[in-house]
Amino acid sequence: MKKNGVELKTQLDEKVSIVEGDKVQLQQVVLNLVMNAVEAMQSVQTRVLKVKTDQTSPGAVRVSIEDTGAGIDPANIERVFKPFFTTKANGMGMGLVICRSIIEKHDGRIWVTPGVNGGSIFQFELPTKSARDKVGTMPA
Repeated sequence: MKKNGVELKTQLDEKVSIVEGDKVQLQQVVLNLVMNAVEAMQSVQTRVLKVKTDQTSPGAVRVSIEDTGAGIDPANIERVFKPFFTTKANGMGMGLVICRSIIEKHDGRIWVTPGVNGGSIFQFELPTKSARDKVGTMPA
């Protein structure tokens, strides 16, 4: 991020409940979303990446990754999680597909919305450990 002149702003809620899952897979999701955000900001002057966590309900934790990049064409917003869809010259169109698969495997959901001042906000929500225990699902 330093090499690309990206300023990182974090707003991490330290009181969120525990989320249970495969650490490596969940790190892969966050890393992919961060790398995509850094790439999306290549063509803009102001490069700010905001990473936020919060408890959206007693049974869910949300992670939000917002960039100040060019944003996603609204016509493509439903397609970004589809296999082989890419806006990158050298992209394969599999990164977000894999992210969605990992999040869904953890009984969560992932989505994207346009940023307020341009850019994109990718968010995913995962059930807390206590919520997963209540419904009797097996940990990922």
